[in-house]
Amino acid sequence: MAAPRPPPPTASSASFGTASSGGSLPTWEPSACLPRLTRVLNARDLAEALPAIRPGRIFRSGSPSNASLEDALLLRRDLAIQQFVDFRSSSELAEDTAWPLVLSNGVIKTYDSSGRVSEVVVDRNPELAGHGCDAFPAELHRLSLLERNKFIRGLLPRLPYRAVAAAAWYKLVGDEVAMRGAVVPVINAGGLLLIYQILLETASVELARTLEVVAAAAAERKPLLFFCKLGKDRTGTVAALVLTACGASRDQIVADYARSDGVNEVALGGIERMEDVQGMDSAIFASAPAECMEALLDHAQEAYGGLAKYMTGIGFGEERQAALREALTGGDW
Repeated sequence: MAAPRPPPPTASSASFGTASSGGSLPTWEPSACLPRLTRVLNARDLAEALPAIRPGRIFRSGSPSNASLEDALLLRRDLAIQQFVDFRSSSELAEDTAWPLVLSNGVIKTYDSSGRVSEVVVDRNPELAGHGCDAFPAELHRLSLLERNKFIRGLLPRLPYRAVAAAAWYKLVGDEVAMRGAVVPVINAGGLLLIYQILLETASVELARTLEVVAAAAAERKPLLFFCKLGKDRTGTVAALVLTACGASRDQIVADYARSDGVNEVALGGIERMEDVQGMDSAIFASAPAECMEALLDHAQEAYGGLAKYMTGIGFGEERQAALREALTGGDW
């Protein structure tokens, strides 16, 4: 049985939509709350991309790990978010400070590549006492989508033979500058599309688990937020999958992705800081142009038959996609 949701916020604690006729109470719009987040980047309700999705059920953003008290109250109390999915890499998590607010009365579940899950309980934070936002436990699911070793494994088959041979030789003789000169131009030429192609190829297990977590939360009527560091690349790829499962058009998927184009930062799981690829063009990898998602959708069509068939191929088949679509678009919570 699904846990009951906290009531919507009062007029003093949240933004509201336009009052309906007949003097009834105003209609609460979750998306109206999101601009009030001060330390959580790039947040939005997926219902903004696809109106068929009911507002308040699934959100995307940059990392909320450093959320302010007001941010934590908005996420946990006002939006009643109980489920969080974190796509950041192990190197990014090592730089994390803590989750003292957003995960008050929660549990962190970390999934490894073999399917094992480890859990860490997060106690109640006294700063939230009396605010009524952690009455229901929160869960954070850690599913890294872009690790350095996976990136290298996915990159090597895409490099021209001469580039691989040259890079190996220069690495052997200790000429790091020449080694980077053989590899980095290929990465820059491939751009974000190359990163996303590698992600789809090397993180299929984690993406399938992500979709199952999202589907389970929706079936249990628990609002969910998924995120990476900036809410742009890994988050944008997962958003494209969820929107595809929910019946979004190509234009809707592209438009949602392109809303991240103003973030203007690079965060690719720490890949951008690897010595072997120093010289990556930040202007390319900090952007989120519509044509990049267009190219990814074209690639998915050519390589897998489309994103829906890609999901089926990784184990999240048509019936699971239909169940997710129904949970996010139908019924009342």
